[in-house]
Amino acid sequence: MFRELDSAGPEPLVFLVRGRSGTGKSTLLAAIRNRLRGRGIVACDTVSEATGGTGPRPALVVDDAHTLEPSELVKLCAAVESGCCTMVIATRPRPHDPALRAFTDAVSRRGRVVDLRPLGVSDIAPFARELGMMVPRPVAQHIHGRTAGIHGGVVAALSAACATRLDSGIGAVDAAVTAWARALLDDTDPHLLDAFVIAATGTGLDPAELTEVLDISDAVALDLIDRARASALVTDADLLLALAIAPLRTLVGDRRFLMVQRRLLQARLEAGLLRDHTALLLAESGVRDARLAEFLCTAAEAAGTETVRYYAAAAASGTGTGWRPAPAVKLRWAEAAARLGNTDVALRLAEPMLDRSDGPAAELAAAVRVCAGVWTRRGLADRAADLYSWLGPERIGTDWAVGATVLYLAGDIDSAEAMSASAALWPPTRTTARASLIATALARTLGLEDPTADSTANAKGLPPQQISARATRLTTTPAPDRPQEGTPARTTNAVSLPGTGRPREGLPAAATNNQTAFGNNQAPEGISAPATNGAPTTCQPSDGVSAASASGTTAPGRPPEGTPTPTTNGAPTPGGPRERTPAPATNNAPAPGRPWEGAPAFAISGAYAPGRTASLGAASSLIQAARAELSAAADTELLPCTAVSIATLLCLSMGEPRRAADALHGAAATTTPLPVITSDAGPGPEVAARDQHLLVLSAWTSMLGGDEQSAAQLAGALELDRLCERDRLLAHGVLVGLARRGGDHTALTLAWQAAHPLFDDIGVDLLALLPIGELWLAGIRLQDESRVAALVDGAVKLLHRLGNPPAWANAFHWYAIQAAIARERPDELLPHAQQLKATALAGDPHAAALADAGRTWVLTLRGSVAPDEVAAAVRRLAAIGMVWDAARLASEAALAADDSTIATALLKLARTVRTESRPPQLPIRPPEPAAEPRPEPAPRSDAMLSEREREVAELVLLGLTYREIGARLYISAKTVEHHVARIRRRIGAGSRSELLSMLRAMGHGSLLV
Repeated sequence: MFRELDSAGPEPLVFLVRGRSGTGKSTLLAAIRNRLRGRGIVACDTVSEATGGTGPRPALVVDDAHTLEPSELVKLCAAVESGCCTMVIATRPRPHDPALRAFTDAVSRRGRVVDLRPLGVSDIAPFARELGMMVPRPVAQHIHGRTAGIHGGVVAALSAACATRLDSGIGAVDAAVTAWARALLDDTDPHLLDAFVIAATGTGLDPAELTEVLDISDAVALDLIDRARASALVTDADLLLALAIAPLRTLVGDRRFLMVQRRLLQARLEAGLLRDHTALLLAESGVRDARLAEFLCTAAEAAGTETVRYYAAAAASGTGTGWRPAPAVKLRWAEAAARLGNTDVALRLAEPMLDRSDGPAAELAAAVRVCAGVWTRRGLADRAADLYSWLGPERIGTDWAVGATVLYLAGDIDSAEAMSASAALWPPTRTTARASLIATALARTLGLEDPTADSTANAKGLPPQQISARATRLTTTPAPDRPQEGTPARTTNAVSLPGTGRPREGLPAAATNNQTAFGNNQAPEGISAPATNGAPTTCQPSDGVSAASASGTTAPGRPPEGTPTPTTNGAPTPGGPRERTPAPATNNAPAPGRPWEGAPAFAISGAYAPGRTASLGAASSLIQAARAELSAAADTELLPCTAVSIATLLCLSMGEPRRAADALHGAAATTTPLPVITSDAGPGPEVAARDQHLLVLSAWTSMLGGDEQSAAQLAGALELDRLCERDRLLAHGVLVGLARRGGDHTALTLAWQAAHPLFDDIGVDLLALLPIGELWLAGIRLQDESRVAALVDGAVKLLHRLGNPPAWANAFHWYAIQAAIARERPDELLPHAQQLKATALAGDPHAAALADAGRTWVLTLRGSVAPDEVAAAVRRLAAIGMVWDAARLASEAALAADDSTIATALLKLARTVRTESRPPQLPIRPPEPAAEPRPEPAPRSDAMLSEREREVAELVLLGLTYREIGARLYISAKTVEHHVARIRRRIGAGSRSELLSMLRAMGHGSLLV
């Protein structure tokens, strides 16, 4: 505009500058007046002044033409048509004003209409630089969200942001925008304020609706819509700026504000046009109506992560109207709150329903599921188990699998089996199949057969009442062989299921009292394995059982399948075909103390022992459930523990970090590696919570898989405040474990101090064993073991109640052995070493590797270093993912070795184990460090541009194409392109947008156009 005005010939120019309030029209007209005055041209503001007189023709400059009377607009139209003088007119858009529309059409024919639009998100930072200000990108994005890009609001926000500290910028922006909006509202008439009230609900501005709600004529309604849309407070989507709602409500008063909104609700309900979001905003504004409450309850079922908000709004809108949420509504509300982490709200809604013990069984079961889910996620599985014990199998219904899962985790097998007895009553629907899969797999990890198989077989032909009665008898009849609570279990030759009297599938006979931890009182080279004649035979864990031939024949010296096997004291071991007995040493066995090189530990007929096989199968089932869970919709049933957490922690406890990574791989399709939040809203609460949950599991998998660096990066991305208590315990466990492995005493102390306040708030269950083990070793290292002693004691008792299932107990026994070594208390090592040894003799390779490593470690600390044995133990530990423990064992042996050659070889082995480790590949990768923003080159002096380049720069800023610029300057488009490329090189612009910003900063172009 300035260039055209400066180069104007005798022909007058006509410009109509059109824009909403606050877009800079008045500022632009003031600059134009100054420019004209500098050229000696008089600027007048009325048609009579512009057309009167005989001297040089003045220029007509008129602001706010939309406020002129129709007669004045007619005169302006006539002046435009006559071409009497140069005219620059500014107005707000009023499409429903006939006189202003006619004037706009006239200017379009004779001149040019210039629209001043709001700034975009990418325009905020360059605009700030033009004003001599700099703001960070997040603040610029926030400013745009609060002001919709209106220049007046942006200037107010930028001024406030630059006048305060960087960490207070967001708050200063909000305060400044609120004050700016209040100033605009103070000058607004009451009718337009009512239109703003309607715009605050997000319904849009419809003339017919305004006519009905505000009781005005159609013409007035159209005028109000034009004025509202031309204001600085209503966005292009007819929404009032969020920060303008509070001052608007103050100005019009609560009574008037709610009256307009109630009329709007009535109109929308009668027309059947009420939208979910509009209803939500009306309820949150304070509108009370029973119909609105019912509408919101219905909408809440499809609201996704906004479900809790909708239910809360429904309850608020029904207050004082006599409306009360039905129990089913409260339960859905409570479940949604529990899913999103609002555990206090979930308990407040669900617990009162438990007082109605005579209520419908389905409602009681749902309330128990919600409360038990909350307590389990808070790390109090015992309290959740008490709830299911109170509910009983006769009222459990389709939630039998959920109840069984909680009871298994808490160590109450009898009650869990009683819950499972009713499984045959319920079809395997989509809702119950996943929970049933989890409960069944968890039972198999404890050495139990499928708990639903017997119930299905026994239930054929029985009515439901008899099945329920049978389940009740299972939970109320005392088990004949179950030890009383608090008394130690008898040491027998076979480990039995608590309360059943039957041996646990695949579990070994417990070590007898006359056996030591690793074979004899002197911690000999091998593990004492029973021979068929009752005499002990010394053998290494790797050769504790000789492999049978591929044809399936019995190995030499092995008793036939199913015959009683004598123990070391001569007593037969019951168990029939389930018992796997180590074979005696044969001529093919290696010499004592010399494990087979490269041979797998405890190969039994080419397969694992039954207990290990069952646990591996259970892990596969849990991984399947985890993948289904991660890809499921948000409306799936609330479970006390996620399948992915059980699967991951089980695999880690079994020494299978790669299988743990498999459990997490289902997350790759449903979550981003680490979402980068670039908007104010960010991810929903459920998505954010799930991301944090997967992060902590991934950190554990990396740490126990030998990749401490990735584990540290993943742990560093955790937000502890977002985690539930159970996940927070896992997070503290991995942070302490990483600090311990890193040897940083200061970091370990800080991690420990951050963790120990949680110890009094949580209990013990199967999923807490790994973090308790890490915290136990850290407490010993820091001489503060007493803080975690209660959790350790609870873990020991839990495993005792469950009969020390190898899938869960092996890892904890290893922690106990390390604790005894750290405390220099070998007597405390014996019970755990005996358990590992017995499990190893049954064919568990994980226990075999741990037992072998423990024996080697003890011998090393006694100064007896056998290089081959140490190397074998180190390799086995590394094979099950325990790379750090393997390297530490090799280093300890190197320090204890007398021969420098052996010490050097062992140190080399420690380094080799670390470098050759192949950590599992996780779908959730550590967050990449934020890229440093590329510094923008400082604009160089304008003198570096030639006269022709300055002309090209001015036209580029006008938005002209290369062809249009060439036509103006009488050069080719290719030459223009060369000029632009040279300008970019001279001023150091990296992109076109950067070129435009830097040219404006150098003074080219107009600031506001």
